[in-house]
Amino acid sequence: MKYIDFHKQFRQNILIDVREVKNIFPDFDNRRFYEWQKQGYIKNISRRFYIFSDMVLCDADKYFIANRLSEPSYISLEYALGYYSLIPETVHQVTSITTRKAKIVDTPLGTFPYRSIKESLFFGYEIMKSGNVSFKMAEPEKAMLDFLFFRSDIKNNNDIDELRINWDIYREKIDKTKMEKYLTVYNSKVLYQKFIKINKKSGSSTNFVGISHSNRPKINN
Repeated sequence: MKYIDFHKQFRQNILIDVREVKNIFPDFDNRRFYEWQKQGYIKNISRRFYIFSDMVLCDADKYFIANRLSEPSYISLEYALGYYSLIPETVHQVTSITTRKAKIVDTPLGTFPYRSIKESLFFGYEIMKSGNVSFKMAEPEKAMLDFLFFRSDIKNNNDIDELRINWDIYREKIDKTKMEKYLTVYNSKVLYQKFIKINKKSGSSTNFVGISHSNRPKINN
């Protein structure tokens, strides 16, 4: 196959999926990928995916790519918190949650880190759309809980202060009823304790009944 014909067939694709190419063209010679990469026509993203070198990617394209590099996955943690302006820092790595093995994928587009959770915690994301591109992004509440779940270093109010959470945005975007509902699924006393501290810092009161009084951890201010 000539490159011009290949480009015409797949030019609308954000990612060139090797499996899709083989499904459409069963006799396709995989050596073409190596040749076209060497000639600068395409870039290798992973064992399975390529992109056209002349493609200009927007943020939504990168979110779509993050979802595809590990399936199933959704964008969460630091990147999602930055996306919702809950933290002030600009997060350059698109951080994600997956039910597959935790990994870090280095690509010409940047680094894509994945944290692994069990299937019962794989929820709380939305399918968002920008133009013709769809991607999975954690809801603000789930992004915050995922973040706190993996941050074992957050233990007291000083640690929370160092996160520099935008409390105005927090009060605006965080649905505490939803967050409490999600928290019951984690069934984690440590995470519950962090949630109480965060909630107090935000200026909100909590009458959470998801964990019985006998099982509630003592809160150290």
